[in-house]
Amino acid sequence: MNRMHYFMQQTLQLAESALKQGELPIAAIVVLHDEIIAQATTGEKQQKRFLAHAEMQALDMADRLHPFPGKRRDVTLYTNLEPCMMCMGAAMSFFLGEIVYGVESKSDGAVALAQSWQRDESLFPGYQVPRVIGGVLRGENGRLFQKYTQLHPPGPMVDWAKSIAEQISGENEVVT
Repeated sequence: MNRMHYFMQQTLQLAESALKQGELPIAAIVVLHDEIIAQATTGEKQQKRFLAHAEMQALDMADRLHPFPGKRRDVTLYTNLEPCMMCMGAAMSFFLGEIVYGVESKSDGAVALAQSWQRDESLFPGYQVPRVIGGVLRGENGRLFQKYTQLHPPGPMVDWAKSIAEQISGENEVVT
């Protein structure tokens, strides 16, 4: 198993635990030099806060617990769902070097938007879109959202999770 698959498997296990707690199956892991330094699941339902996204919570924990002078470009954020605009902005503000995600979110994923962003790099050269790799263990990630739709009554979150689950076709390869 390669490094990306290993850390995505860890993310999937964490997302599965969120699902068992009644949350959306979304998790994020922050990795520095092959070591997990922070991790979180979405906490929107439990915390009753819309901004309690897994990526935001994991990045906040990493920022508070680990000083990063000169090392932030060595940090990778693993998340099983394509980051939304808020989480992508937080990742950029964290100055991390790479984001690896499992399945796309066509309704609110922000990777394409971030990658199309044109700015004057001479004004703030360190602030840039990290390298992004998507589709890692895509099928396994999508199946977690399918499980969510089976465990919860109809409603807006189930409809959203269904839109994620419907994208998969069972593949597990890396798509960039």
